[in-house]
Amino acid sequence: MNEKKERGTGSIKNKKDFRFFDVEKCDDCGICFSTCPVMELPEEYAKKDIMALIQGDVESSQAYDRCNTCHTCDVVCPQNADPYELILERWGEKRMETGIPHIAVTVFPNEPGNYWGSIKALMPKEELEMIDRWADLHPRKEVVLTGFYSNIFPYLTQTKLLDDLRPAIAGSPEAFFGCAGDIYKTGAFDVVEQMGKRMQKIFSEMGVEKMYCLMSAESMMPREVLPKRFGINFDFEIQSIEEWLLERIRSGKIEIKKKLDMKVTLQDGCLSKLKGGIEQDINREILQRIGCEIIEMEHNHEKALCCGYGASASKLWPGMDLFAVLYLMESSLRRLKEAEATGADALVVYCHGCLFMLSMMNEFLNIKIPIYHVTELVQMAIGEEPVHKHAYRAWDVIAGVTNLLLKCVLSPSYRAPFQPKPVSEEVEPLAKPSEDDIRMIEAFAKLYHSPIVQNFVTKALIGAASRAIVAVYSNVWGRSYYERKLKRD
Repeated sequence: MNEKKERGTGSIKNKKDFRFFDVEKCDDCGICFSTCPVMELPEEYAKKDIMALIQGDVESSQAYDRCNTCHTCDVVCPQNADPYELILERWGEKRMETGIPHIAVTVFPNEPGNYWGSIKALMPKEELEMIDRWADLHPRKEVVLTGFYSNIFPYLTQTKLLDDLRPAIAGSPEAFFGCAGDIYKTGAFDVVEQMGKRMQKIFSEMGVEKMYCLMSAESMMPREVLPKRFGINFDFEIQSIEEWLLERIRSGKIEIKKKLDMKVTLQDGCLSKLKGGIEQDINREILQRIGCEIIEMEHNHEKALCCGYGASASKLWPGMDLFAVLYLMESSLRRLKEAEATGADALVVYCHGCLFMLSMMNEFLNIKIPIYHVTELVQMAIGEEPVHKHAYRAWDVIAGVTNLLLKCVLSPSYRAPFQPKPVSEEVEPLAKPSEDDIRMIEAFAKLYHSPIVQNFVTKALIGAASRAIVAVYSNVWGRSYYERKLKRD
């Protein structure tokens, strides 16, 4: 056995071994972490960092501590060794020992405190009825999978663009767990495998022959990650809804009535980098065909920065709840400022998860760049007015998060780490907030939507205070600290 094999035999001990990083292919070139848009390490440091991870020396690795889960390192690796999966592997090993901080319940639909239960407490009747219809998984040949965060913005489907597919729309957070995309980011590979097998079973029982995904990034889980990493295959065609829209725009089935004449910048989500960046190209062509001029951010395509959501994954350790939130805010602020610096009329997203995070941080940090989902701009181009209430929904999300953080601060027992529950093959009900939680969430939402908060002065103060806190974090523990450390070293 050569030295590299001896260095790289460590793997996760969670019910079965998962090793997706190919240590035999890795030649320690460091391109992965020198190209990383978050770390941008000098070549010699990047080489040391990947070596430290291979050897299990996580204390010496910046990637272990700073990874935003953006997939760039996998995409640029010349040997296709998948270094991102090595980071996830090391996280998974540690989390099997320590558990995951309670704040992470937000992305587990089977845990009280999840986003979807909290938001449903605030949704209007027509949106709740929409989501209830989507939960119907009766047999059908075609299905439009809603995805995790589409269920937070159900009003985005209120467009005649989707009339031909409307009967096929289905999916719920508790049934599909976002195709396990968020859970994959934590390194909980055993839960991802369980979720993939459940999806396989549900789609087989439904008799699905073709699937469209409302959340294009999420489509990469069944198209790429689950088959390649876990051997979980789906014997039907999978398309993103944007791919379907582009085909109809090209064929003339969608008639563009007016060119938008807008300058826009585009947020490329983490999973959009997979499959050769096909989703990135599709969405750029859509925008160009409806009259938008695209101004690229400094980091784009394979080097695009995370919206901030994935940044919290590297801080999900017991006692680190606050640091997870602060790193998330720092990363979102960096991305929003980069978008703002382009001078574009709007920031366009095609991932509902990016819409979720950037809308929330745009409001909370008071950045003010308009944010649209790409389908909303297509609506405008065909003469339709989108519902577009992302800012309002962002404050609903903030209300739910406020309640969760308050409980973490006030209750030591609530801060206790947890291990994700196994995912059974059968669909379990969405974990709902308690009556006390609902009352608190409603009270926070009432305050946040009131004139007390929704005025220029208060929002400016909240934004300034939030950005100041992020600046302190950045200088003491975050990006600025690491930049200074590199210069010293």
